[in-house]
Amino acid sequence: MASSRKRKRVTLSIDTKLEILKKLDSGVSLSNIAVEYGIGKSTITDIRKSQEKIKQFAKEAKDNGTVKSRCIVRKAADDAFDKAMHLWFAQERSKGTPISGVMVTEKAKVLYREMYPDKGENHFKASTGWLCRFKNRHGIRQLRMQEEFLSSDWNAAGVFKNIFKSFVEQHELTRDQVFNCDETGLYWRLLPNKTLADNSEKQGKNFKSSKDRVTLMATANASGDFRLPLVFIHKKAKPPCFANVTMSALPVHYYSQRCAWMDKGIFSDWFFKHFVPLVKDYLTSKSLPIRAVLLMDNAPSHPAIENLLTEDGSIRCLFLPRKVTSLIQPMDRSILENMKCRYKRNLLQRLLLGSMQFESYTDFCKQLTIKDAVYMCAESWSEISAESLRRSWNTLWRCIDNTGPDNLENNEQMEINQVDFSEERQLLDITMEEQEEWLNADKHENGHPILSDHEIIELVRETAQPDSDSDKEGENAKKIPHMQAEECFTACLQWLEQQPEATPINLMMLHKLRTLAAKKLVSNLKQSTIKDFFKST
Repeated sequence: MASSRKRKRVTLSIDTKLEILKKLDSGVSLSNIAVEYGIGKSTITDIRKSQEKIKQFAKEAKDNGTVKSRCIVRKAADDAFDKAMHLWFAQERSKGTPISGVMVTEKAKVLYREMYPDKGENHFKASTGWLCRFKNRHGIRQLRMQEEFLSSDWNAAGVFKNIFKSFVEQHELTRDQVFNCDETGLYWRLLPNKTLADNSEKQGKNFKSSKDRVTLMATANASGDFRLPLVFIHKKAKPPCFANVTMSALPVHYYSQRCAWMDKGIFSDWFFKHFVPLVKDYLTSKSLPIRAVLLMDNAPSHPAIENLLTEDGSIRCLFLPRKVTSLIQPMDRSILENMKCRYKRNLLQRLLLGSMQFESYTDFCKQLTIKDAVYMCAESWSEISAESLRRSWNTLWRCIDNTGPDNLENNEQMEINQVDFSEERQLLDITMEEQEEWLNADKHENGHPILSDHEIIELVRETAQPDSDSDKEGENAKKIPHMQAEECFTACLQWLEQQPEATPINLMMLHKLRTLAAKKLVSNLKQSTIKDFFKST
C-alpha cells in the first residue's frame, strides 16, 4: 500500500524563492524543482504567481542583506515610519556612531512623536518585540558589537593599509584591477558674486538649491589607465532639453533622484549595468584575469558590500574605514576638486563667449541647460591626466610597492593651481578672494545628505510622483531634420579643413557624421517614394 504520510512542511527563504524563479525562467520543469527542494508543484505554482511581489520585496531587502534569511514577504505595519527609522539608523552608522538597542527604541519614540504629533504618548511603545522585528527586517545583528568595529584601531589608516595590502596580494591584483569611486556635489549654475549681477539679483549661496545642484561620481583604476564615464545625478529623469536625445549615447551615466542625491538603488544599478561590464571589457582587452575590486567610502547611499558582488565573486567591493576616508581615498585627493575647477573655468569661458547674448545672471542661467552641464562635466573629467589619477593612489599604494613622492600634498595643490583663471578673472573684474569663495562653495558637498529628523520624515512622506517639467531649460528641443544635419556637417567639415588646428582624426569623424546624416536622408526619401507609389496605384 502506498504511504499516506504527509510531506514535511518546508519553509523557503526569499533567496530560495528567487532561485526557483530563475530555474523556471531557464526552463527547468516543475517536477525537477519539486524534487530538488522537497516541495509540491502547487507551491512552485504559487511562487510563480507571486513572482512580481517577491522580486520587488527582494529588491528592497537586498541592500539590507536580509534576502537570504527572510521567508515572508511582509512589510512593517507602518512602512513610512519603518523607512524613517532605518534611514536614521543607516545615517548614524555611516557617521561611526556606536548604536545600542536602547538607543534605537528611545529614538523610535522621539521620531514617532514628531511624525505623528496628534497621537497619544502611549500609542507606540517601541517594545522589545518591535525592536526584534525591526532588526530582522533590516538584517541588523547585535547592535552592541558596533563599538568594536568603530574603535580607533579599526579607523587607523595604517591598519587599513595593511588590510588592503593583504587583500591585493591574496587576490593577485595589479593597479589595473583596483578601482576607486567617490561622489561630490556640484552647483552647476553658480557663478562668482559679481558676475553679471545688478543689485536686484540674488546670488551666491541663495542659488544653492536642489535644482541647481547635481551629484557626480568619478571612478578610475590605480594605474590611471582606465576611467569610467561619470555618474551624473539630476533631479529630473528627462528634462525638456533631452527631448529626442538618445540618453544612452550621452558621455555620462545619467540618473535621476528627486533631490539629486546618490542612493542605494542608483549605485547598485550602476555597479551591475555599467561598472561590471565595462571593467570586464577593459580587463579582457589588457589580457588580464577577470578579477577586480572597487574601493568606496562607507556611506548610507551605498549598498552593503555583500550585495555588490558578481555571481562568481570575481568583481567585488571593499569599504574604506570611516573617519579616515579623506586621508587615503584616491578620488578625495584633489581629483574631484581639480575636475570641478575645470568645469567652473569652462563655465566662465562659456559666459564670456556668449556675453553679448545675456543681459543678466538670471538670463544666463535660463539659457544654460542640464545638457550643457553634462557635456562640460564630461569634458572636465577627460581633462584629468592619467598621471594625476595614478599619483592620487600614492598614499594608499605605497604600502604595496613603496613608490610615490612624499610631498603628495604639494603635488595636489600644484595640479589644482594649474587650472588658470587669470584671463577670466581680469575680464570679469573678479578678485582672487571672490574666486576662492566661489570655487569653495561646493567643496564639502558629498553625494549624500546628513538629514535632520524633520528632513527624514519629510523625505519618507514624499510620494514617488515624477517631477513636473515646468522648468523651461533654455532650448526648445526640436527634432533636427536629416537634410539640415547633412548641410550642417558639410559646413563644419569645410570650416575645419581651413583651420590650422585640423587633424585627420577630426576631419574623418566629421566626414563619417555627414555620411550618416546623408544615409538617413536617402533612406527616408526611399520610404517616402515607396509610400507615394502605393498611394498612386
